[in-house]
Amino acid sequence: MRSQSVKQQLRSGARLNGCWIEAFSPIATEIMAMSGYDTAMIDLEHGPGSPTEAVVMMQALSAHQCKPMIRATSGDPAVIKRILDIGPLGMMAPNVRSVQEARDVVAACRYGPDGFRGAAPALLRATGYGENVTDYEHWMTEEFLLIIQIESKEAVDEIDAIAAVEGIDMLFIGPSDLSASLGALGQFGSTEFIEAFEKIEQAVLTSGKYLGTIPFSDWDSQRLYSNGHHLVLAGTDTLLLREAAGRDVQQLRQACRNGSWSVSPTV
Repeated sequence: MRSQSVKQQLRSGARLNGCWIEAFSPIATEIMAMSGYDTAMIDLEHGPGSPTEAVVMMQALSAHQCKPMIRATSGDPAVIKRILDIGPLGMMAPNVRSVQEARDVVAACRYGPDGFRGAAPALLRATGYGENVTDYEHWMTEEFLLIIQIESKEAVDEIDAIAAVEGIDMLFIGPSDLSASLGALGQFGSTEFIEAFEKIEQAVLTSGKYLGTIPFSDWDSQRLYSNGHHLVLAGTDTLLLREAAGRDVQQLRQACRNGSWSVSPTV
């Protein structure tokens, strides 16, 4: 029996939070899930893992309420097929730049005649290795969350038409790549970036599709939710570990300085 999907939660009106899985450590992933995040985005684009390792991460998440999704390395149909076959509840295609690319991502997620995904449903983890074949195509259409990332000037120029593409559920803004595409990497306060970001927000919300992004610069989670975002992916396992370890080392060094003996011990 399938658990409640991310799309079901969004349809109910929930505003969701989530984290990024970059380390591809089952223990770290389990800890992230235990922390209470609504969903986890297993990152095959920037993380070092493979689809096989992504399965292990989903298994680590499965004992908790944290819903697994996967960011693909690209919108290539062969890449998308392998991700869908292992059974995440949602998938994010990075850097979709045009209406045609958005349509191609949708087609790669659907069996013929509506798409060109290779069909072998009885073999897939996504169908329980054949136990849920009969309802799988319906589940994919109704419950699978298909996300595309908007993170280029080209996509901003076509944003109204991209947001209108049937089959896309959520548009997720990638602020870093968007700023780079605008010629000002990390300059989130520039007029051009702010106008582009707000244009995307407005177009997506007007279209009736779901909207998401990450917290950055002055756009903290509260501001994003207030602006209408449905999903905010914040914590990253590697960064949280680095920051926590760094704080611990600083505290230890400060304690050592404060508690230093005035006389060195003899050997």
